[in-house]
Amino acid sequence: MDKNEIHSSAHIGPKVLLGTGNVIGANVSIIGNVSLGDGNHIGPGAVIQNRVVIGNENRIYGPISIGSLGEMGTKGDSMPDDGQVVIGDRNTIREFTTINFPVRKSKTIIGNDCYLMARTHVPHDAVLGDQVIMATNSLIGGGCKVGDAAYIGLGSLVHQWVNIGSGAMIGMNATVTAHVPPAVIVMGSPARITSVNKIGLQRRGYVDEDIDGFWYEIQQEVPKLEGDRYSGLLGIYTEFVDNCEDGKICKFR
Repeated sequence: MDKNEIHSSAHIGPKVLLGTGNVIGANVSIIGNVSLGDGNHIGPGAVIQNRVVIGNENRIYGPISIGSLGEMGTKGDSMPDDGQVVIGDRNTIREFTTINFPVRKSKTIIGNDCYLMARTHVPHDAVLGDQVIMATNSLIGGGCKVGDAAYIGLGSLVHQWVNIGSGAMIGMNATVTAHVPPAVIVMGSPARITSVNKIGLQRRGYVDEDIDGFWYEIQQEVPKLEGDRYSGLLGIYTEFVDNCEDGKICKFR
């Protein structure tokens, strides 16, 4: 399908750039400097505004809000002159999700192949890697960075400017107030590390021997590193911890 299929009730602003093969549903509003790639589906009632770049083959179910001002409370909502929301390819974004414009940094970013379930919130300055899943009613605060293949569980809450490592899993209804290292599971309020995300690591090709060794070492006061400090599974963990400047890492239960 070379052309775009646009419902008669949709409003597409004069600055909007459209690729090909897009389906834009009823009562959709796309205004501002918005760029839409190829093969996207935009469901009824979606609002996309300000400066937004969306890649290819995304499934965006309306109603939804993308590009609205970042929420800053009594500080006042604002929009930087060079800010942008960037969404990659093949993402699924379900109903009533909100994705806000950046405030302190230049971009709010969603990578590729993510799945954002209904009523999730991606706030100002947040960065989601590839294959991230946010379950229904999960919320992250402004400036959060979520690594590849992380899972944010049902109804969980993540404090602003907290980092979630790649392959980490946030348990249902958890309250996360400190950085979550890669490949672990955290649960509770406040969230604590309860185990390694073994199934997630197996899906990514790691064998049980390496997973069990990783889990043992990260529980030691001084993990045993071999060779390059940042090589292997333990190296990914160590690099994440080293890069958390405030040193606030989730504790073990």
